[in-house]
Amino acid sequence: MCGRYATFTRLDEQPGLFDLDVITEDVAARPQNWNVAPTTGVPIIVERYDDGLSREAHLAHWGLLPPWAKDKSFSAKMINARSETVAEKKSFAPSLKKRRCIVPADGYYEWKKVGSAKQPYYISRTDGQPLAFAGLYSWWKDGDAWLLSTTIITKAAEQLADIHERVPVILDQEDFSDWLDPQEENPDAALEIISHPNPDLNAIPVRKDVGKVGVNSPENIVEIPAEDVIG
Repeated sequence: MCGRYATFTRLDEQPGLFDLDVITEDVAARPQNWNVAPTTGVPIIVERYDDGLSREAHLAHWGLLPPWAKDKSFSAKMINARSETVAEKKSFAPSLKKRRCIVPADGYYEWKKVGSAKQPYYISRTDGQPLAFAGLYSWWKDGDAWLLSTTIITKAAEQLADIHERVPVILDQEDFSDWLDPQEENPDAALEIISHPNPDLNAIPVRKDVGKVGVNSPENIVEIPAEDVIG
């Protein structure tokens, strides 16, 4: 799964990676975050047609809310979508067909079980590039307003399976356009993209305090000494 991650590199500092045409004010004003938690506002990247194709960064509620959800609390269990069933589940299938997005990140956290304890790891690309999680988005009527929400797709781990059995689907840059294309409504094409292998990843052990949402600083992604690692 992917339940915590870090976004501290500004999207306007990555012009050659995501090729954004629009960055909304909410995204531009969002502070650096070394401990992104579910049900908070997170940047997502979408493509839409208006006068032409536009690639845009918007702020979305992390935890997808399909239009039929009765209340906002439903989103807490919708932060991830399993790649194996995403095309079948009524919560996700419509978004896989029409509303795909990228959730940008610098890295994410995962916890390795060691007996009755858990050791957190910070996971990022070995080449130092930001991560591009394959995501879905949806719109939900919140009173008189509309709420934009998102989820991150996960799959069975190939790399780092000793830490956790699931990993987020991470897109390479050559797949961005096909994944985001709002005119492509074939779910099989989307499933083919997320079947591609993840880029090479690196994991370092980090301090246990990252499990607390309020612990939010650059020290979260600093490798701890070997003698402090659980297991």
